[in-house]
Amino acid sequence: MHVWTKEACTSAKSAGLLERKQARACRATPDLMSSLVQAAEDTSTVCQQAFRHRRWNCSSIERAPDYTPELLTGTREQAFVYAMSAAAAVWRLARGCALGSLAACSCATPPRREPPSPSALISPSSFTTMSVSFDTLSARNSFKWGGCGDDVRSASRMAKRFLQGATPPGTGATAKFMHAVNMHNNRAGRRAVEQSLTLECKCHGVSGSCSVRTCWRGLGATGPSAAGSRLLRRYATAAEVRPRPGGRLPPLYHHDNLLYTTKSPDYCLPDKKRGSLGTIGRQCNGSSSGYEGCEYLCCGRGHVTRTEEILERCDCKYFSCCYVKCKTCRRIVKTYECN
Repeated sequence: MHVWTKEACTSAKSAGLLERKQARACRATPDLMSSLVQAAEDTSTVCQQAFRHRRWNCSSIERAPDYTPELLTGTREQAFVYAMSAAAAVWRLARGCALGSLAACSCATPPRREPPSPSALISPSSFTTMSVSFDTLSARNSFKWGGCGDDVRSASRMAKRFLQGATPPGTGATAKFMHAVNMHNNRAGRRAVEQSLTLECKCHGVSGSCSVRTCWRGLGATGPSAAGSRLLRRYATAAEVRPRPGGRLPPLYHHDNLLYTTKSPDYCLPDKKRGSLGTIGRQCNGSSSGYEGCEYLCCGRGHVTRTEEILERCDCKYFSCCYVKCKTCRRIVKTYECN
Protein backbone atom coordinates (compact mmCIF):
# COMPACT_ATOMS: atom_id res chain seq x y z
CA MET A 1 0.00 0.00 0.00
CA HIS A 2 1.29 3.45 -0.92
CA VAL A 3 2.27 5.50 2.15
CA TRP A 4 1.30 9.16 1.80
CA THR A 5 3.71 11.76 3.13
CA LYS A 6 3.98 15.50 2.59
CA GLU A 7 6.64 14.81 -0.04
CA ALA A 8 4.34 12.35 -1.82
CA CYS A 9 1.60 15.01 -1.90
CA THR A 10 4.00 17.47 -3.53
CA SER A 11 5.08 14.84 -6.07
CA ALA A 12 1.45 14.07 -6.92
CA LYS A 13 0.87 17.78 -7.59
CA SER A 14 3.95 17.93 -9.83
CA ALA A 15 2.66 14.92 -11.77
CA GLY A 16 -0.70 16.64 -12.35
CA LEU A 17 -2.64 14.25 -10.11
CA LEU A 18 -3.55 16.90 -7.53
CA GLU A 19 -4.42 20.55 -7.91
CA ARG A 20 -2.82 23.21 -5.73
CA LYS A 21 -5.57 23.32 -3.10
CA GLN A 22 -5.83 19.54 -3.05
CA ALA A 23 -2.08 19.19 -2.56
CA ARG A 24 -2.30 21.60 0.36
CA ALA A 25 -5.11 19.52 1.90
CA CYS A 26 -3.06 16.38 1.23
CA ARG A 27 -0.04 17.76 3.08
CA ALA A 28 -2.24 18.84 6.01
CA THR A 29 -3.93 15.42 6.39
CA PRO A 30 -1.95 12.76 4.48
CA ASP A 31 -3.70 9.94 6.37
CA LEU A 32 -6.88 10.68 4.40
CA MET A 33 -5.28 10.03 1.03
CA SER A 34 -5.50 6.23 1.03
CA SER A 35 -9.26 6.49 1.56
CA LEU A 36 -9.55 9.09 -1.19
CA VAL A 37 -7.55 6.96 -3.64
CA GLN A 38 -9.88 4.03 -2.87
CA ALA A 39 -12.81 6.38 -3.43
CA ALA A 40 -11.51 7.24 -6.91
CA GLU A 41 -11.37 3.52 -7.72
CA ASP A 42 -14.89 3.08 -6.31
CA THR A 43 -16.14 5.91 -8.51
CA SER A 44 -14.76 4.25 -11.62
CA THR A 45 -16.18 0.84 -10.67
CA VAL A 46 -19.66 2.09 -9.75
CA CYS A 47 -19.90 4.38 -12.78
CA GLN A 48 -18.89 1.69 -15.27
CA GLN A 49 -21.24 -0.81 -13.65
CA ALA A 50 -24.16 1.64 -13.71
CA PHE A 51 -23.68 2.61 -17.37
CA ARG A 52 -22.34 -0.67 -18.75
CA HIS A 53 -25.36 -1.19 -21.04
CA ARG A 54 -25.75 2.41 -22.19
CA ARG A 55 -24.37 4.27 -25.19
CA TRP A 56 -22.08 6.21 -22.87
CA ASN A 57 -20.57 3.43 -20.77
CA CYS A 58 -18.27 5.54 -18.56
CA SER A 59 -15.14 3.89 -19.97
CA SER A 60 -13.55 7.33 -20.41
CA ILE A 61 -13.31 7.73 -16.63
CA GLU A 62 -10.25 5.49 -16.79
CA ARG A 63 -8.35 8.38 -18.37
CA ALA A 64 -8.56 10.54 -15.22
CA PRO A 65 -7.30 13.13 -14.65
CA ASP A 66 -7.03 13.63 -18.44
CA TYR A 67 -10.79 13.61 -18.98
CA THR A 68 -12.38 13.65 -22.42
CA PRO A 69 -14.71 16.57 -23.33
CA GLU A 70 -17.96 15.01 -22.09
CA LEU A 71 -16.56 15.14 -18.55
CA LEU A 72 -15.31 18.72 -18.85
CA THR A 73 -18.15 20.62 -20.54
CA GLY A 74 -20.94 20.41 -17.95
CA THR A 75 -22.92 17.41 -19.26
CA ARG A 76 -25.20 15.07 -17.31
CA GLU A 77 -22.36 12.56 -17.35
CA GLN A 78 -20.02 15.06 -15.71
CA ALA A 79 -22.72 15.77 -13.10
CA PHE A 80 -22.95 12.06 -12.25
CA VAL A 81 -19.17 11.60 -12.05
CA TYR A 82 -18.72 14.64 -9.79
CA ALA A 83 -21.55 13.53 -7.51
CA MET A 84 -20.33 9.94 -7.44
CA SER A 85 -16.78 11.06 -6.65
CA ALA A 86 -18.06 12.96 -3.62
CA ALA A 87 -20.29 10.08 -2.53
CA ALA A 88 -17.44 7.55 -2.74
CA ALA A 89 -15.12 9.90 -0.82
CA VAL A 90 -17.65 10.31 1.99
CA TRP A 91 -18.29 6.57 2.16
CA ARG A 92 -14.60 5.64 2.32
CA LEU A 93 -13.78 8.35 4.84
CA ALA A 94 -16.74 7.38 7.05
CA ARG A 95 -15.58 3.76 7.03
CA GLY A 96 -12.04 4.93 7.85
CA CYS A 97 -13.44 6.89 10.80
CA ALA A 98 -15.30 3.85 12.14
CA LEU A 99 -12.26 1.59 11.71
CA GLY A 100 -10.06 4.01 13.65
CA SER A 101 -7.61 4.53 10.79
CA LEU A 102 -8.08 8.32 10.59
CA ALA A 103 -6.86 10.72 13.25
CA ALA A 104 -9.54 13.35 12.67
CA CYS A 105 -12.60 11.23 13.49
CA SER A 106 -13.87 7.99 14.98
CA CYS A 107 -17.40 6.68 15.59
CA ALA A 108 -20.42 8.89 15.00
CA THR A 109 -21.98 10.68 17.95
CA PRO A 110 -25.17 8.77 18.92
CA PRO A 111 -28.39 10.51 17.85
CA ARG A 112 -30.16 12.66 20.45
CA ARG A 113 -33.65 11.75 19.36
CA GLU A 114 -35.85 9.23 21.13
CA PRO A 115 -35.37 5.62 20.05
CA PRO A 116 -37.81 4.30 17.44
CA SER A 117 -40.63 1.97 18.34
CA PRO A 118 -40.08 -1.76 17.75
CA SER A 119 -42.41 -1.70 14.75
CA ALA A 120 -40.17 0.89 13.09
CA LEU A 121 -37.27 -1.52 13.30
CA ILE A 122 -38.95 -4.35 11.41
CA SER A 123 -37.40 -3.91 7.99
CA PRO A 124 -34.87 -5.88 5.93
CA SER A 125 -32.22 -3.20 6.47
CA SER A 126 -32.76 -2.80 10.20
CA PHE A 127 -31.70 -6.16 11.55
CA THR A 128 -29.14 -8.51 10.18
CA THR A 129 -28.98 -10.99 13.01
CA MET A 130 -32.32 -11.49 14.76
CA SER A 131 -35.70 -12.99 14.08
CA VAL A 132 -37.72 -12.35 17.19
CA SER A 133 -41.25 -11.24 18.01
CA PHE A 134 -41.10 -7.51 18.65
CA ASP A 135 -44.60 -7.45 20.16
CA THR A 136 -43.12 -8.49 23.50
CA LEU A 137 -40.45 -5.77 23.51
CA SER A 138 -40.74 -2.41 25.18
CA ALA A 139 -40.16 0.56 22.90
CA ARG A 140 -37.96 2.33 25.49
CA ASN A 141 -36.26 0.09 28.03
CA SER A 142 -35.12 -2.57 25.50
CA PHE A 143 -33.24 -0.11 23.31
CA LYS A 144 -29.97 1.77 23.62
CA TRP A 145 -27.70 3.62 21.24
CA GLY A 146 -24.30 1.96 20.98
CA GLY A 147 -21.95 0.23 18.59
CA CYS A 148 -19.90 2.32 16.21
CA GLY A 149 -21.99 4.36 13.82
CA ASP A 150 -20.48 5.69 10.60
CA ASP A 151 -19.48 9.32 11.08
CA VAL A 152 -20.88 10.59 7.79
CA ARG A 153 -21.02 14.18 9.05
CA SER A 154 -17.25 14.38 9.67
CA ALA A 155 -16.53 12.41 6.49
CA SER A 156 -18.69 14.79 4.45
CA ARG A 157 -16.86 17.79 5.87
CA MET A 158 -13.45 16.29 5.03
CA ALA A 159 -14.55 15.25 1.52
CA LYS A 160 -15.93 18.74 0.85
CA ARG A 161 -12.66 20.36 1.93
CA PHE A 162 -10.64 18.18 -0.44
CA LEU A 163 -13.01 18.31 -3.42
CA GLN A 164 -13.48 22.09 -3.24
CA GLY A 165 -10.00 22.28 -4.75
CA ALA A 166 -11.16 20.69 -8.01
CA THR A 167 -11.82 23.85 -9.99
CA PRO A 168 -12.34 23.96 -13.78
CA PRO A 169 -9.60 25.53 -15.91
CA GLY A 170 -9.97 29.15 -16.90
CA THR A 171 -11.15 32.31 -15.20
CA GLY A 172 -14.15 34.59 -15.46
CA ALA A 173 -17.89 34.17 -15.03
CA THR A 174 -18.15 30.96 -17.08
CA ALA A 175 -15.50 29.15 -15.03
CA LYS A 176 -17.05 30.45 -11.82
CA PHE A 177 -20.48 29.22 -12.90
CA MET A 178 -19.10 25.78 -13.85
CA HIS A 179 -17.41 25.58 -10.47
CA ALA A 180 -20.72 26.40 -8.76
CA VAL A 181 -22.45 23.62 -10.71
CA ASN A 182 -19.69 21.13 -9.88
CA MET A 183 -19.84 22.01 -6.19
CA HIS A 184 -23.64 21.63 -6.24
CA ASN A 185 -23.26 18.14 -7.73
CA ASN A 186 -20.57 17.34 -5.15
CA ARG A 187 -23.03 18.26 -2.43
CA ALA A 188 -25.74 16.10 -4.02
CA GLY A 189 -23.30 13.19 -3.90
CA ARG A 190 -22.48 13.78 -0.24
CA ARG A 191 -26.17 13.97 0.61
CA ALA A 192 -26.80 10.69 -1.23
CA VAL A 193 -24.52 8.98 1.31
CA GLU A 194 -26.25 10.67 4.24
CA GLN A 195 -29.55 9.37 2.89
CA SER A 196 -28.09 5.86 2.62
CA LEU A 197 -27.62 5.58 6.39
CA THR A 198 -29.84 2.90 7.93
CA LEU A 199 -30.59 1.78 11.45
CA GLU A 200 -28.50 -1.30 12.27
CA CYS A 201 -29.03 -3.23 15.49
CA LYS A 202 -27.66 -6.15 17.43
CA CYS A 203 -29.62 -8.14 19.99
CA HIS A 204 -28.38 -9.09 23.45
CA GLY A 205 -29.91 -11.28 26.12
CA VAL A 206 -30.09 -14.78 27.52
CA SER A 207 -30.66 -17.43 24.84
CA GLY A 208 -31.35 -14.86 22.16
CA SER A 209 -34.15 -13.21 24.12
CA CYS A 210 -33.24 -9.79 22.71
CA SER A 211 -33.93 -8.11 26.03
CA VAL A 212 -31.65 -5.27 24.95
CA ARG A 213 -30.96 -3.98 21.45
CA THR A 214 -27.85 -1.97 20.72
CA CYS A 215 -28.40 0.16 17.62
CA TRP A 216 -26.41 2.60 15.54
CA ARG A 217 -26.67 4.44 12.23
CA GLY A 218 -24.51 2.75 9.62
CA LEU A 219 -23.85 2.49 5.90
CA GLY A 220 -24.12 -1.30 5.75
CA ALA A 221 -21.99 -3.54 3.57
CA THR A 222 -23.21 -2.48 0.12
CA GLY A 223 -20.42 0.05 -0.37
CA PRO A 224 -20.76 3.28 -2.38
CA SER A 225 -23.05 1.51 -4.88
CA ALA A 226 -26.07 2.31 -2.67
CA ALA A 227 -25.43 6.03 -3.16
CA GLY A 228 -24.64 5.29 -6.82
CA SER A 229 -28.13 3.86 -7.33
CA ARG A 230 -29.66 7.03 -5.91
CA LEU A 231 -27.49 9.20 -8.12
CA LEU A 232 -28.32 7.17 -11.24
CA ARG A 233 -32.00 7.96 -10.68
CA ARG A 234 -31.11 11.64 -10.29
CA TYR A 235 -29.01 11.50 -13.46
CA ALA A 236 -32.20 10.64 -15.35
CA THR A 237 -34.00 13.68 -13.92
CA ALA A 238 -31.07 16.14 -13.95
CA ALA A 239 -31.97 19.77 -14.56
CA GLU A 240 -30.34 22.09 -17.10
CA VAL A 241 -29.12 25.44 -15.80
CA ARG A 242 -27.91 28.54 -17.60
CA PRO A 243 -25.17 30.97 -16.51
CA ARG A 244 -26.30 34.04 -14.62
CA PRO A 245 -24.54 37.35 -13.91
CA GLY A 246 -21.85 36.82 -11.29
CA GLY A 247 -21.55 33.11 -12.06
CA ARG A 248 -24.05 32.06 -9.39
CA LEU A 249 -26.67 29.33 -9.51
CA PRO A 250 -30.33 30.32 -9.50
CA PRO A 251 -31.95 29.43 -6.16
CA LEU A 252 -34.48 27.10 -7.78
CA TYR A 253 -32.97 23.68 -7.35
CA HIS A 254 -33.17 21.23 -4.50
CA HIS A 255 -29.88 20.14 -2.99
CA ASP A 256 -30.49 16.55 -4.17
CA ASN A 257 -30.86 17.40 -7.86
CA LEU A 258 -28.06 16.92 -10.33
CA LEU A 259 -27.44 19.93 -12.56
CA TYR A 260 -25.89 20.20 -16.02
CA THR A 261 -25.12 23.11 -18.34
CA THR A 262 -24.54 21.39 -21.69
CA LYS A 263 -26.74 18.89 -23.52
CA SER A 264 -24.97 15.57 -24.04
CA PRO A 265 -24.31 14.11 -27.49
CA ASP A 266 -26.25 10.96 -28.33
CA TYR A 267 -22.97 8.99 -28.20
CA CYS A 268 -23.95 7.03 -31.31
CA LEU A 269 -20.97 7.96 -33.49
CA PRO A 270 -17.36 8.87 -32.68
CA ASP A 271 -16.91 12.59 -32.05
CA LYS A 272 -13.67 13.50 -30.29
CA LYS A 273 -14.65 17.15 -29.87
CA ARG A 274 -17.68 16.15 -27.76
CA GLY A 275 -16.17 13.11 -26.08
CA SER A 276 -18.25 10.49 -27.88
CA LEU A 277 -16.64 7.12 -28.56
CA GLY A 278 -19.64 5.85 -30.54
CA THR A 279 -21.21 2.41 -30.24
CA ILE A 280 -19.79 0.76 -33.38
CA GLY A 281 -18.57 -2.72 -32.42
CA ARG A 282 -20.32 -2.71 -29.03
CA GLN A 283 -22.01 -5.96 -28.01
CA CYS A 284 -25.76 -5.73 -27.52
CA ASN A 285 -28.66 -7.96 -26.48
CA GLY A 286 -30.67 -9.16 -29.47
CA SER A 287 -33.77 -9.98 -27.41
CA SER A 288 -33.98 -6.89 -25.19
CA SER A 289 -35.89 -3.67 -25.72
CA GLY A 290 -33.99 -1.88 -22.94
CA TYR A 291 -30.79 0.14 -22.93
CA GLU A 292 -28.70 -2.96 -23.70
CA GLY A 293 -30.94 -3.94 -26.63
CA CYS A 294 -29.53 -3.76 -30.16
CA GLU A 295 -32.21 -1.33 -31.36
CA TYR A 296 -31.24 1.32 -28.80
CA LEU A 297 -27.53 0.64 -28.41
CA CYS A 298 -26.84 0.45 -32.14
CA CYS A 299 -28.79 3.68 -32.79
CA GLY A 300 -30.86 2.08 -35.57
CA ARG A 301 -27.76 1.14 -37.61
CA GLY A 302 -28.45 -2.57 -37.25
CA HIS A 303 -26.19 -5.28 -35.90
CA VAL A 304 -24.26 -8.37 -36.90
CA THR A 305 -25.08 -11.75 -35.37
CA ARG A 306 -22.13 -14.03 -34.78
CA THR A 307 -22.48 -17.73 -33.96
CA GLU A 308 -19.72 -19.63 -32.23
CA GLU A 309 -19.50 -23.29 -31.28
CA ILE A 310 -17.81 -23.88 -27.93
CA LEU A 311 -16.48 -27.25 -26.78
CA GLU A 312 -16.45 -27.78 -23.03
CA ARG A 313 -16.22 -30.57 -20.49
CA CYS A 314 -19.49 -31.79 -19.05
CA ASP A 315 -21.14 -34.71 -17.19
CA CYS A 316 -17.96 -35.28 -15.18
CA LYS A 317 -17.88 -38.32 -12.87
CA TYR A 318 -15.40 -39.25 -10.17
CA PHE A 319 -13.84 -42.70 -10.13
CA SER A 320 -11.94 -44.12 -7.19
CA CYS A 321 -9.90 -41.49 -5.37
CA CYS A 322 -8.33 -39.40 -8.06
CA TYR A 323 -9.73 -40.06 -11.51
CA VAL A 324 -12.33 -37.89 -13.25
CA LYS A 325 -13.95 -38.79 -16.54
CA CYS A 326 -15.87 -36.18 -18.53
CA LYS A 327 -17.77 -35.98 -21.79
CA THR A 328 -17.24 -33.24 -24.36
CA CYS A 329 -20.29 -31.09 -24.97
CA ARG A 330 -20.92 -28.63 -27.77
CA ARG A 331 -22.61 -25.32 -27.02
CA ILE A 332 -23.73 -22.73 -29.54
CA VAL A 333 -23.20 -19.13 -28.41
CA LYS A 334 -24.73 -16.20 -30.27
CA THR A 335 -23.35 -12.68 -29.91
CA TYR A 336 -24.68 -9.45 -31.37
CA GLU A 337 -22.43 -6.59 -32.41
CA CYS A 338 -23.46 -3.08 -33.46
CA ASN A 339 -22.75 -1.95 -37.05
